Amino acid sequence: MNAISLVAGTSARRFCVTAGLALGSMANSAWADSSTTDSSPVKAHLIVIDLMLENLNTGPRPHTFANAGAVFAGADFDMSKIMGLTGGTFQFEYTFFPWMRNEGQPTANAWQGATGSALGGAAMRNDIDKGYLSKFEYQQMLLDNHLEIDVGRSNPKRHFYIINCENWVTCNDPIIENTTGILPYPYGSWGGYSRYSFDNGQYIHAGAFESNPTHYIKRTKGWNWDPGDASGITWLAGIGAQKDFAQTPLAYHYELNSFYNTSEQTDILDGSTRRGSSGLIYRFMQTLSREGGSSTGNPDKAWQVFGAWTWSADDLQPFEHFVEAGITRVGPFGRPQDSVSLKASYLRLGDKQVQYQHDQRLLATGVDQGVSKGESRVELNMVWQATPYLALQPSVQYVFNPSNFYNPQAEVSSNGAVVGLQIVYNLGSQIGL
Repeated sequence: MNAISLVAGTSARRFCVTAGLALGSMANSAWADSSTTDSSPVKAHLIVIDLMLENLNTGPRPHTFANAGAVFAGADFDMSKIMGLTGGTFQFEYTFFPWMRNEGQPTANAWQGATGSALGGAAMRNDIDKGYLSKFEYQQMLLDNHLEIDVGRSNPKRHFYIINCENWVTCNDPIIENTTGILPYPYGSWGGYSRYSFDNGQYIHAGAFESNPTHYIKRTKGWNWDPGDASGITWLAGIGAQKDFAQTPLAYHYELNSFYNTSEQTDILDGSTRRGSSGLIYRFMQTLSREGGSSTGNPDKAWQVFGAWTWSADDLQPFEHFVEAGITRVGPFGRPQDSVSLKASYLRLGDKQVQYQHDQRLLATGVDQGVSKGESRVELNMVWQATPYLALQPSVQYVFNPSNFYNPQAEVSSNGAVVGLQIVYNLGSQIGL
């Protein structure tokens, strides 16, 4: 998939980021170690992930632990070799969620409610089902591979440049998660996507996806394909520019998207409703300098910067805008496949959300406390490629002025830290899939 193919900068790091998000099958990636040759019509992948989080000293319930596992199992079927459909690929993936601890819906009694804040609590993947159909999609490439068309069940985060961090444990955007109508990754829903890529690296793309949180809440495991209970449609469209290290010495990716969600929106203060919510999503990654390696390949060392800005135009939404900026060192300690990143994030709460938290807190505790409209964090993280198949992603984030978005009835939380460790294991390549 196009979403994150060059962010990682080097082949091993691309395994870590892309495998972690499963933004397209491992078989599609030129860097994937596999005994399956290009002549095979079926390319399978099997990726195992485990995320551990510890709330050290913030939120309504400090010292809370959470664990989230995921097993991505799927395959790409080359329809040109199976049925003679040149440029066609059928993609299937089912995601299992083992080893879950402290997940839950509603969130107040689970990890997210224990941490409280929209930034600190969002790192936990709240997978309340045992598994979900994450991809059932047909992809067709046309016009000498300039035009891509995808139809089926998928998640928009596979197609749009939303995740641009090296370590994606805390690469979350509360506006995207709570305003766009997009289901949590990797949950799939009906949709269509198209992208036209120009020879100079620029592209335009657009997509429409079913917004159906009911299927997530009801734990349908992804097999309920009836769109009748969908709340609306999420439309996305944008422009971008992207070149990897094979195309330019200083790889980059820039993308600006707009979104419109047709679902009914509710005013949390008076219960009134109206349809429609819109906004903008901007992401970028730019390599500033590089050392070693060939001029048309991955460098041994590099400096990269990345950033994000998301804006909601709807005053009924919990957040107004989100800003993030960071810097990445590729190849620290003489290890080209690793990276270390430092980033800062800022989230602006909407007026109605601030008032809602105040009212809920006062009603539940009798304590008349206000909350800051600005929540922020700083984070240090690392991607360590322990073996060709195993990657570790430790992170520590410190949250300032945390909101109680996931637990509004609790008293105002103090500043504090959340630590995490994600393990990504490419089991499929290890066993020769």
